[in-house]
Amino acid sequence: MIAVEKNKTSKIIKFEDLAKIRALHAGEKIVHCHGVFDVLHAGHLAYLESARKFGQILVVTLTADSFVNKGPGRPHFTDRIRSRMLAALEVVDYVAVNHNLTAVPVIDVLRPDFYVKGPDYKDRSKDVTGEIYREQSAVEKHGGRIEFTDDETWSSSALINKFFSDWSEGQLKVIREVQEAGGMQKISSLIEQMADEHVRIIGEPIVDTYIFCNPESISSKNPCISAQFLYEENYAGGSLAIANHLADFCNDVSVVFTHGGEDYFLQLLNDKVDARVQVQGVEALNIPTPRKTRYLAIGSSQRMFEITDIRHDQWRQMPAHGFCDLLNQRDYSQGITIVADFGHGLIEESVIHTIGGLKGFVALNAQTNSSNFGFNPFTKHKSFKYLCIDFREARLAYHDRYTPAVDLVKKIHSDLKYQSSVSVTLGPNGSHYFPPGEGAAFVSPAFADQVVDATGAGDAYFAMTSMLIKMKAPPCMVPFMGNVFAGLKTKIVGNKASVSRAQFIKALDTILK
Repeated sequence: MIAVEKNKTSKIIKFEDLAKIRALHAGEKIVHCHGVFDVLHAGHLAYLESARKFGQILVVTLTADSFVNKGPGRPHFTDRIRSRMLAALEVVDYVAVNHNLTAVPVIDVLRPDFYVKGPDYKDRSKDVTGEIYREQSAVEKHGGRIEFTDDETWSSSALINKFFSDWSEGQLKVIREVQEAGGMQKISSLIEQMADEHVRIIGEPIVDTYIFCNPESISSKNPCISAQFLYEENYAGGSLAIANHLADFCNDVSVVFTHGGEDYFLQLLNDKVDARVQVQGVEALNIPTPRKTRYLAIGSSQRMFEITDIRHDQWRQMPAHGFCDLLNQRDYSQGITIVADFGHGLIEESVIHTIGGLKGFVALNAQTNSSNFGFNPFTKHKSFKYLCIDFREARLAYHDRYTPAVDLVKKIHSDLKYQSSVSVTLGPNGSHYFPPGEGAAFVSPAFADQVVDATGAGDAYFAMTSMLIKMKAPPCMVPFMGNVFAGLKTKIVGNKASVSRAQFIKALDTILK
């Protein structure tokens, strides 16, 4: 017999019990539907009723909460509630929650005779995830067939935004501005245009080592935390993370840096850097590749402490002219150069001078962190078209503790003679963006919830907004799209993965419906 969850209708089954359905219903045609089903509505009912006509047993699987990538506030209802709603429908025979990113593992277990999608999937080019092709392949591999219904559809996202919206007044204001500036149609055009951009990223690679532990207690001999080692993961951070983010958007992405030549780092380049990224690394003898080792409590991902392996004096140990020559080898006057200055010794002395002379669109982020505190202000750079820093970095550069955020951004913009675009990020409070000229700032709240790890969110914002400004996107879209992109990044532990083009488009479309 199929196991059922306690206190629930027998229609709701566990994922592993999907494999038993075929034996229980020998000789009957099994139909499978899959989706989020966040707000159950008339369109869903029509779709499920039409799907049921292809066979005798209708199995509906829904995406687990942690795998719903539709932006902040989604799903509106938990998978437990969504399961109960679907199970209440007479037309549905079984319901299960899919704790996988796609429907393919479900199809492989269930082996349905028919996998049925709604009419909006008939034009497969509109499926930004490309999953429809993988789903069809999985169905046909097991002898099944994919079918599409013809019923009228409604959008759960549109209904949620209209009747269940939790957006703040600030968020609603920005959403209206973006819609008036062209909305999703303009955004889609901008994202398509990114493919033709030539992007070069200059900056330190950072190895983010995450050691996951189980905190046990305070040591009996010393007042320190005792923790059990569980496992270790290495992620490609710094300039490599920015390159990985943009690889899914741009056809020509290169990253230029120095490194220590360690075996583990060369392996990380091979395993963790997107194959579409052109890597131009110069080995710096006796200078370690910047590495930050963080010890985290498993489950909560709370950091217990951090160890860094960083030296800032590489150009005192070796000449910089070879690296400078590499920066001048290719003409980027028509492309975009993204300078990610993490303050770990790469972008100093003659390298700063070389970068200051680069032609074309140069975007700059000069970061303050625990390893360079106070020694890496953006003011050491003299030439750039776009500056992106956080509020603390702005305060340190100006030695200013108290000026309100928007006034401090105005001062930066004025000191740059209004020739450069400026973003100042405010963490959970969003960002302020000034385009060139003496106009007002465009303010956007954050679009993030259920933050897993904020590491790299600023880099994600910087990467996306640099591209948008280069392409002359409507100013209101710059901080909005940057904050949505950064919000998606906060759902990822460290730089374990990048925000994909498909995830980004889906989140934007959901918010703007």
